[in-house]
This record gives sequence, structure tokens and C-alpha cells, in this order.
Amino acid sequence: MTTLDSNPRFFDLVGDMRAMRRLKQDPVPQELLDRVLEAGVKAPSGMNTQPWAFLVLREPEAKKWFADRYKAAIHSRFGDFEIPEGADSPGARQGRALHYQMDHMHEFPLLLIIAGLRDWPFRVPEDERKGLAPPNYGAVYPCVQNILLACRAVGLGAALTTMHQVFEEELHERFGIPEEYGVVVTMPIGYPLGRFGPVRRKPAAGVTYYESWGKTRSSP
Repeated sequence: MTTLDSNPRFFDLVGDMRAMRRLKQDPVPQELLDRVLEAGVKAPSGMNTQPWAFLVLREPEAKKWFADRYKAAIHSRFGDFEIPEGADSPGARQGRALHYQMDHMHEFPLLLIIAGLRDWPFRVPEDERKGLAPPNYGAVYPCVQNILLACRAVGLGAALTTMHQVFEEELHERFGIPEEYGVVVTMPIGYPLGRFGPVRRKPAAGVTYYESWGKTRSSP
């Protein structure tokens, strides 16, 4: 019989899996990375298509190339945002973490690019399927989440970004990514400089409805 206490470690794990944007420069051992990626490919996918593929960037020149374009993409979308000195709001703390990631991404031990085979969504009729299909996000994101959880389980920090979308064509050309794949996320990975801790989220009860939208469990 399954009880709420059957696997408390799992619930502890998901409860303090923060996005870690400040990472040490210490290298990540290959055997640890292998374990994390193996956890990723254990994810479910529709009809077991397993549409994911990984590109690991470790060479300084490759990481610097990505980091320069990542920073330019951030500035192109959000401008040169400044964090007021002494500000301690959640937004300010997140902004400082993002600044650190922008300024030090090229120093992180590895950047993991997670790609997915392109596949038209069912809602797009055959006669409207022009150009390149998007990657199968729904099938790849369970793999992404498995990787995030695995990183946390072995003491690695990680934080995903989708800012690559601003320069994806360059990304494909620079690293020879085949056209049949689209990049889903990029994930810097390394040992965290900060500490893991409890995440702050809205309670599930506040966003859960029963039988019809807006009807909570306690509704008459």
C-alpha cells in the first residue's frame, strides 16, 4: 500500500530544486554527467519516440561564443537593466542572479544544449505545414525535468534558458546542429556557489479546479 511517506526524499528533492545561476568553475566529472543524461533519457515520450538529443559545450571558445550571443540577446530584449543597490526584493535577487549568469556563463564548466526532433503539432493541418516544424516540446520537456532533478540529486546546480531562440540559426550553423532538430533549452551545469533551499510557489490548491473551471474542491 502506498502512503504519503513512501518516498519522502523525492518530495524533499522537488521542494528545494532552485534554479542555480551562480556556478563554480570546477569541472563536472564525465561519469556524473553521464548519470544525469541517463536520467534524462528515461523520461516518457509519446509512442516512445525519444526525440531528444544533447550537445555538450566544454571548450572555452565554444562557451564564449554562446555566452556573447546570450548576453546580446538579453540586452536586445530587456535593455541594460540595472538593479538598484541594496534592493532585496525577489525580483532584485533574481536580476542579480541573471546578471551573474550573463557575466560568467563562459566560465561555467559546461553548457548543455537539449534539442528535439521537429514535429508538427496535431492542430496544424497538413496543408498549412510550411517551413520548419517546431521541436516536439511536449515530448522533450519531461527529459529536461528529469535532468534538472538528476542534477539536484547529485549536488549539481542548473538553470535552463530559452534565450537561444534569438540566435538559433547562428547556433545551428556554428555547431552543426542538423535541420531536423530544433533547440529546446540550454542549461548551464556546475557545482553551485550558493545553497539549495526551499522554493516559493503558489499552493496547488489555489490553482486546481474540479469538474469545471473555477470550481474548487470546497465549492458547493
